[in-house]
Amino acid sequence: MDFEVRLFDAGSRAVQLRHVQAADEVAARALLTAEGLTVLELRAQGSRRAAAEPAKREDLALWCRELRALLQAGLSIVEALDALGAAAGVTSVYQALLARLREGKALSTAMQEVGGFPPLLVASVRASERTSDLPHALEAYLRFDDMVGGLRRKVISAALYPAIVVALGGLIAVFLLLVVIPRFAALYGESGAGVSVATRALLAFSATLSSRPWLVPVGLLVLSTLVAWAATGGRPRKAGSWLIATWSWLGRQVAHFEKARLFEALALLVHGGYSLHEALGVCLSLAQSPTTHKQLMLARQRIEHGSSASVGFHAAGLTDAVTERLIRAGERGGDFDRVLRAIAERHRQTFETFVERATRIVEPVMLLGVALMVGSMVVLLYMPVFDIAASVR
Repeated sequence: MDFEVRLFDAGSRAVQLRHVQAADEVAARALLTAEGLTVLELRAQGSRRAAAEPAKREDLALWCRELRALLQAGLSIVEALDALGAAAGVTSVYQALLARLREGKALSTAMQEVGGFPPLLVASVRASERTSDLPHALEAYLRFDDMVGGLRRKVISAALYPAIVVALGGLIAVFLLLVVIPRFAALYGESGAGVSVATRALLAFSATLSSRPWLVPVGLLVLSTLVAWAATGGRPRKAGSWLIATWSWLGRQVAHFEKARLFEALALLVHGGYSLHEALGVCLSLAQSPTTHKQLMLARQRIEHGSSASVGFHAAGLTDAVTERLIRAGERGGDFDRVLRAIAERHRQTFETFVERATRIVEPVMLLGVALMVGSMVVLLYMPVFDIAASVR
């Protein structure tokens, strides 16, 4: 096995980083000790990658909740991580954190070295180390995560129903083309009834699919491939940027979502003891668009040069008339984190209202589109039947 070792050389009085090959950890330590070196840290080359993987949003929120519960029950941070790691396995993130804590490192430093943790969570934990109130820091981050997760669930729920409607409409159309229309085509051929150009085109398309049924799965495969291709490689972000640039009203609504995340994160950090200048530096990693990143940089520079928060935020374009007055009130009252949380709540409610209104518009439009597609096929199919009935009379 390959090991990455941080060691102390008494001869040179320096800390060194070396790579060693040995059968296991015990053999690696014995080899280095025989050379007169003091092992400070020894890690298998694959361990960091294995430990840094549990950074999914759901797993991270669960990790924070479990750790907070154990700390509130009276366990120390080492005991809590040891209890959580007992069920997760040797290569879990808990064991990687424990190894660093036992070396005397702070939890925030250990989280940063292990990787896979959001910078905001690391910053919140680092702030709690000043006050020895880690459960409160975890609770504050969970509140931020719940707010962001709730907004994302709103968007997903709004898009789910139209997607189901479109899928069901497509299945009905395929059923009509493969099963129903071929039977009507045989009936029209026997009766010699005249059909319109549109109906003839529909019958021809149905006959093509019936004679080549492999076209349906091939078409579905091509469609699935296109959807998968469009959903990877940063294309959704590029498509979203294009839509925002094309439709300014959509960009304004998306900005409410981003500002809700931003001000909630600022409230979390300011409450934890960070200055506004430091909090803005941490929140640079939360900026999803280049415009927001530039605005945060400008606000940070203005505050760094002595401007007040209200002036810096206004100059950067991060406030409107109401938000600017709220920030001024927070500067006078001193309870700045609550003001920031109130601003985040305002943007959250605005974005949720937009999603609800868009859902009420999009759902009927999608239903109408599917109904027109299926209804047009049925009307074109039955028009010759009415002609046959009239001729019989």
